[in-house]
Amino acid sequence: MTDAGPYRRIARRYFRAALIYLSLGAVLGALMLWFGNDNLQFLHGHMLLIGAALFAGYGAGYSWIAGRAEKSEPPGAGPAASSSLPAAQFWLANIGLPGMLLGSVLPVGLGLDRIGVLFGFMEAAAAVMFAVVINKTAKPGRS
Repeated sequence: MTDAGPYRRIARRYFRAALIYLSLGAVLGALMLWFGNDNLQFLHGHMLLIGAALFAGYGAGYSWIAGRAEKSEPPGAGPAASSSLPAAQFWLANIGLPGMLLGSVLPVGLGLDRIGVLFGFMEAAAAVMFAVVINKTAKPGRS
């Protein structure tokens, strides 16, 4: 049986991060309405879509894995991913998003905005890592 503890911790961290990004995105949206300036739509949208929605989805996925690990399953039938892959995925996602958001507000003329693309690829890599973790856990024939 696999220990559910690391998956629960990662799930809680993702839910906390999602709440923070939800709050920041909502406040930014309200400020854009208040001042009548929509120059930060990319920032606002990505805080809500990636920071709140996707991170909450990651948290739900890791919570599901933890639930499966808590069932009494025969050895080798629990979540297949080691706890180091989810931890690496968490940090990659949580470094990628702020970097991508920062890159969206850097000046275009100097090419500094391309930094956001690098961090965007980090965010995409985190999504692929999450898919690998879920795929290793959701083998056919298991409930």
